[in-house]
Amino acid sequence: MTEIAGARPSPVAEHSRPAVPDPSPVPSAASDPAVSEQVAFHRLPRVVRHRRYWWRPLLALLVTAASFAAMGLLLAVPVVAVSLIWPGAAPSEMISDPLNPMDQVLGLGALALLIPAVLLGTRVAYGRFGIAHSVLGRFRWGLLGRAALVVVPVYLLTGTAANLVLNRDGIALPPPTAGVLAAWLLALVLAPLQSAGEEYAFRVLPLQVLGTWLRWPVIGILAPVPLFVLGHGYTGLGRVEIALFAVVMGLLAWKTGGIEIPVLLHVANNWTLFVIAPMIPGFTEQGEVSLPSMLLSAVPMLVLAAALWWWFSRREGLGLWQPQRVALGHGALPARLTRPARDSVNRGQSHPAADGGAV
Repeated sequence: MTEIAGARPSPVAEHSRPAVPDPSPVPSAASDPAVSEQVAFHRLPRVVRHRRYWWRPLLALLVTAASFAAMGLLLAVPVVAVSLIWPGAAPSEMISDPLNPMDQVLGLGALALLIPAVLLGTRVAYGRFGIAHSVLGRFRWGLLGRAALVVVPVYLLTGTAANLVLNRDGIALPPPTAGVLAAWLLALVLAPLQSAGEEYAFRVLPLQVLGTWLRWPVIGILAPVPLFVLGHGYTGLGRVEIALFAVVMGLLAWKTGGIEIPVLLHVANNWTLFVIAPMIPGFTEQGEVSLPSMLLSAVPMLVLAAALWWWFSRREGLGLWQPQRVALGHGALPARLTRPARDSVNRGQSHPAADGGAV
C-alpha cells in the first residue's frame, strides 16, 4: 500500500513494520550479583551439591587413610617376598640408600600411592575427584609446561650443578652394576610421583577438608605444616626450610587455583637432587642442614615462587592477592552438581566469592 504524504499510517502498516530492539541494558554476569558468585580452590567441595556437608571431610580423610594403607600393604608384600627369596635385594635399614632398588620402591613408591589415595577419598566423599586437581576439574598440563620452562633450568643450575661443585671432593662414582642402574632409574621415575603424592596429601587434602567447614584458606595452609615437617628427618635449619617450603606451596595452591605449580616446584627440587644422589655418598640422608645448604635450597624456591605468583597474576588478570576462582556451574563444578549455573572462570574481575574474600 502506498502512503499519501501527510496521511496517518494505518494500524495495519504499523503492525507490518519490523520491531525495533529495546535499547534498555540487559543484565550481565558482571552486573548481577547472583550471577557472579565464584569459588576458590579450597572451597570447591563446599559447593558440590549435597544434602549434608559436615561429615564429608571426615569421610575423605578416612577413605584416603584406608586406601593408602591397603595399597601400601599390597606394595610391601612382594618386596618382602623378594627379600626372603633373594636376601641381597632386601631394602636397607633406613630405606634411604640411593644404590638400593628396593629402597627406591619402598621409600618413593609408597609415597606415590598418596595420589590415588587422595583422589579416591575425594571421589567417595564429594563425588568428583577432579576438584582435587584444580578449579577447572582437571590437571592443567599446559600451565605446568609453561612454568617448567623456567623452573627446571633454575633447579638444574642450583640443585644439580651447584651441589656437584660444592660436593666435588666427595664425589665417588659407583660401579655401573645392574642394581645401581635399576636404583637410579627407579629414582628418576618415582621421584616425580613421590613429590606429587606429598603435594596432594599435604596441600590438597588439608585445604579442601578444612575448606569444607571454614572460609579462610590460611588454616588449611598452616595446619599440615607440622606434620609435613615431622614427616622429614631434618633437624634445626632443615626443619625451618621444610616448614617454609610447605607454607609457600600451600599459598601457591590457593593462588593458582590448583596443585600444578606446587607439584612442579616439588618435583624439580627432588628430581634434580636424585639425579646426582648415587654419585655423592650420604647425599640424600636427612639430618642437620648447614646455613649455606639451606640458603642454596630456600632462596631459589622463594624467588621462583614470587616470580610465578606475579606471572600467574598477570596471565590471568588477577590482583596480586586474588586467587583464581571458578563460577558455579563451570570447570570443576558442572551445573547438575551445583547450585544454579553462574559465570565462567574469573580472569581479573573482583566478585563476592563464596569463600568470603580473597584470603
